[in-house]
Amino acid sequence: MTRTIERYLLILLLAIAPLAGGIAGCSKVEPPPQPVVKKVVPKEQAKTAEGMKPGDAQAAKPSATVFYNPAGKRDPFVPFLKVEQKSVGVGIDGVPPLQRYDLGELKFVGVIWGPKGAYALVEDAEGKGYTVTVGTKIGRGGGTVTRVTDGEILVKEDFNDYTGGKVVRESSMKLQNAGGK
Repeated sequence: MTRTIERYLLILLLAIAPLAGGIAGCSKVEPPPQPVVKKVVPKEQAKTAEGMKPGDAQAAKPSATVFYNPAGKRDPFVPFLKVEQKSVGVGIDGVPPLQRYDLGELKFVGVIWGPKGAYALVEDAEGKGYTVTVGTKIGRGGGTVTRVTDGEILVKEDFNDYTGGKVVRESSMKLQNAGGK
């Protein structure tokens, strides 16, 4: 019985102690202001620029002119670490994935029609799919998609023939049926 009374008294004491501390901290009497202490400056240092003679100002200047030579020193405005920016969609050798394959290695899988036009789904030899629209670069020959229809993609490739003349070749990729034909 005495233990329970001791517990209640301990809980009551712990609850009242913060209240008593809070009430004591809320007094309205402010402490008196601290006196301002001034530093005593010796008379030699108390001279101002107005009190100095013109000859004293020249004596205070350094006699030798020093020039900064940055040779062999690090530029302080260059960061320690270089942050390389990676370009999005460009592979290891700097060529986008759709331009790493010949047109024969790419497979036309499907068409999606949207409010902005047709999007064709093209699959590479590894099975990764890419969406192409008109103007997308495709193939190793630097081809450009010129038209996307329900059944085919037209690609225009510009290249130089053996005589050095410019030749334009138009290729088409037919839609692969479910049977792979």
